[in-house]
Parts: sequence; C-alpha cells; structure tokens
Amino acid sequence: MALYIFVTLQVLTALGLIVLTAITTTKSEQGSGFGWGTIGGKTTTSIAGLEDQLERVTMWVCIAFLMASVFAAYFGARSH
Repeated sequence: MALYIFVTLQVLTALGLIVLTAITTTKSEQGSGFGWGTIGGKTTTSIAGLEDQLERVTMWVCIAFLMASVFAAYFGARSH
C-alpha cells in the first residue's frame, strides 16, 4: 500500500516539476542583449518576487520528488 502512495506522489511531483520548469523564465529570456528593460538582472515588466517564489517552490517540489523516489525504491525493494 505504501509503495502505491509513494509512486503516486512521485508521479505528481514529477508533473509539478515539468510545469514549474516550463513556466520559469531563464536569464537569457529576460531582456535584450544590452540590458535594456532590466533592473538588477530582472525584467522591469516582471511581477516583483515572482521568480524568487517560483525558485523556492521548485526547490521544495524537487526535494519532495527526491524523497518520494527514495521511499518508492525502498518499499519496492521490500515488496519483492
């Protein structure tokens, strides 16, 4: 039973990481090559702090994915 819970959690966090990675802008996407339209490396049109919040959420989802993977492997090895 625990194996199915952790595998389901693993799949959900993997999908979350895919979505979070897709909506995160990279530094090369944030402005022109001369730095116009940027302040401190961030675009002037971006919502203040959104990138930082997305980075933190991505980090925690990544940790959850890692832990779900470890526990799924542990319970999978115990079931055989």
